[in-house]
Amino acid sequence: MEQDPQPQWEGKVSARLPKATADQIWPLLNDFFNLHKWFSGLAACYGIHGTNGEPGCIRHCEGSSIPSTDTNTDGHSQPVSWSNERLTAVDHGERSLSYEIVDSNIGFKSYVSTVKVVPQGDDGQDGCVIEWSFNVDPVAGLVLDELVRMYKVGLQQMAERLEDGVKDIGYQVEGELGQPSQVLYCASSTTIASEGRQEEIKISWAKEKVLVINPIERCISYEIMENNAGFKSYVATIEVLPINGDGQNGCKIEWSFVADPIEGWRLELLH
Repeated sequence: MEQDPQPQWEGKVSARLPKATADQIWPLLNDFFNLHKWFSGLAACYGIHGTNGEPGCIRHCEGSSIPSTDTNTDGHSQPVSWSNERLTAVDHGERSLSYEIVDSNIGFKSYVSTVKVVPQGDDGQDGCVIEWSFNVDPVAGLVLDELVRMYKVGLQQMAERLEDGVKDIGYQVEGELGQPSQVLYCASSTTIASEGRQEEIKISWAKEKVLVINPIERCISYEIMENNAGFKSYVATIEVLPINGDGQNGCKIEWSFVADPIEGWRLELLH
C-alpha cells in the first residue's frame, strides 16, 4: 500500500541591515552568478547557462553547509556539496527574485526559493530587510528546524558582508558593456553623525550614459542623465595619455567636465 506523500517543508528567515538601503542591496543580490561574494558558506558560484540576472539563467554553486548525499569514494574526504539553480523570476520593482534547484547532490527535490529586499522607513532610508523563503520536499537526514537554522545563520552572515560592501557600487542598467549608449548606475554612501542624534546615511547616486568611446585615442565621454547631487547638463571626458609619446615612461589620466553651476557648490570643490 502506497503511503501518502509528506507535505512540503516551508521555511522563511530574515535579516535587517540598518546601514544599507534596499536600492543599495538589490543590485548585489541580483548578481545571480556571484552569490559567493556575499554568502561565505559557498566555495564557488558561477554561471553555466544564460545571461546573468535574466530569467532562465543557471548558476552552479559548490561548498554549502548542507551535506552531500554522494557516496564517499576515498574513505577520507567528504564529497563537495553542489547544486545547479535556475533563476525563474525577477521583479526589479519589488526587488525580489525566485529560483529553483534543477540538479544537486544534497537531496533537495522540488525546491523553490524567493529572496526579497524590503525597504524600511517611510522614505526607504532606514535600512532594509532581506527575506529568504523556500519550499522543498522533506530531505532525508535533515529536520526542518535545523535547515531553517542553517538558513538563518547563513543569511545573517551574508547581510553583514553585504552591508560592508555597499559603500560604493556601480552596475550596468542598459545597453551593451563598453559601447556607446551604455547606461550605468553609480552610488556611494556617507554616514553623517551629529551630536545628540542618530547616525544618518546619505546616498548620492547618478545614472550615466556613455556617449563616445575611442579605443585608439584611449578616451571616453559620458553624460549624467539623472542624479540627486544637483548636476545639470553634465558632460565629462576621460583620456589616458602616454608620457613622452612612446608610452614607455608611464601614462597620465586626464578627466575634464562641463556642467551648469550647482546650487550650494563652488567650482573649486570639484577640482
